[in-house]
Amino acid sequence: MIPRLCYLSDGPRGTGGRPLLDVIEALARGGVELVVLREREWTGAEWTEAARRLEPARARGLRVVASRRLDVARALGLDGVHLGAEAVPIREARWFLGRDALIGYSAHDRDEALRAAAEGASYLTLSPIYRTDSKPEAPPRGCDWLRDASAATAVPVLALGGVTAARVGEIRAAGAFGVAAVGALGAAPDPEAAAREFRRALADEARR
Repeated sequence: MIPRLCYLSDGPRGTGGRPLLDVIEALARGGVELVVLREREWTGAEWTEAARRLEPARARGLRVVASRRLDVARALGLDGVHLGAEAVPIREARWFLGRDALIGYSAHDRDEALRAAAEGASYLTLSPIYRTDSKPEAPPRGCDWLRDASAATAVPVLALGGVTAARVGEIRAAGAFGVAAVGALGAAPDPEAAAREFRRALADEARR
């Protein structure tokens, strides 16, 4: 089952300056199902410590993937990787990590999304849907674009970029399977409460 609520790390900006692993543990308690670790400066020891710290949350269902780091994902037994245009191709990642690995892909246009789906991605993040402080130079795509891209592929789509709990309704109405966020989850004053708010919004949409 593909997770519907995802948190992507982004250094101190993605945690409000708090320790990342503390934030992830709080988000997991609140209902975040997938974490994409984008800590490209981490040493092997830091990756190992993160895997150790997150074992209890993973035992309760949290799935953790490494951004681009196939070696880390395989060595530490993580759930998979998250890739992009400049990363290892999806087919090679699938061969290396196995058929059960969770392989996500960051797509920024419809054609890229279609290619990633055809190559075997488990899920896609499509972004940016709204204007976002993390990438202020990137023009927002909007929900009409999200609807078109989501309809074109059978691979589950997570909407990313300026996503808030209040926007979950229109995102789901546009065809997204779920949502992904950085600051709206990790940098919230209370990450656990923020995750619960997102979960309630997703549950409300599922009942409609």
